Amino acid sequence: MSLDALLEAARNGTPLTWDNEAFCLPMPSALPANERRRASRCVRLVLACVEQALSGTGFDASTLRCVFATDEGTGEVCQQMLESLTTVGQVSPLVFPNSVLNASAGYFSIAHRNHQPATVVSLGEDSFASGLLCALTEAQAFGQPVLLVGYDAAITPPLDELLPLKESLCTSWVLSVANKPEHGPVIGHGEVVLTSAEGVPAPQWRPAWLPQAWAHHSAARGLAALGLLAAPAGATLTLPLGGLHLLLTLASAS
Repeated sequence: MSLDALLEAARNGTPLTWDNEAFCLPMPSALPANERRRASRCVRLVLACVEQALSGTGFDASTLRCVFATDEGTGEVCQQMLESLTTVGQVSPLVFPNSVLNASAGYFSIAHRNHQPATVVSLGEDSFASGLLCALTEAQAFGQPVLLVGYDAAITPPLDELLPLKESLCTSWVLSVANKPEHGPVIGHGEVVLTSAEGVPAPQWRPAWLPQAWAHHSAARGLAALGLLAAPAGATLTLPLGGLHLLLTLASAS
């Protein structure tokens, strides 16, 4: 799904549509052959999204500090491990490395020879909001643009009864707190404020153009945030973050 398609749906208020049957993740060509064969669908999802987001921007993936935000983080791998344990009683050493939360961050570092610090955060459905706050904090503290990737691959049955992630979703952002030309092209300016949730109703973050099936998908909150770029200046989006709220306000979009 392209950013243009998302913004058109947000602008018109029409339901976001996609061809799930035709959805096919490319093999990550940037990885060495051995790592490429081991890459899970979740890893391939992250690498494909980052490549699409950075294409033509001038940003060098090898130089960006990174924050990865995910609810579950492994996709089908957890199911594969449980099935292996209940059938043969052991887990393949080729599968186990993909079962850790920071697997996608590690594969990204290998693929792009990135030696910058990488942070991985997980806070359930609030994972994207947590990652956004973390990435902006790093950008402010170090004066550098930060790559934020919010993602989760689809969960296979029967684990999807516990975590209903029916679709694979991922968003990639490059965030900066300074409007510097050397930081690359800018598609929007905004403000993010952490506010108290005391006495305030739970925010209704999901816009009508996002499918109801994505209501429990942390990465879908990243899509809702991107949708602000199609709104007039001053538009807001409130995301729950633990016992607090993260208020996003659009200043301008190009």
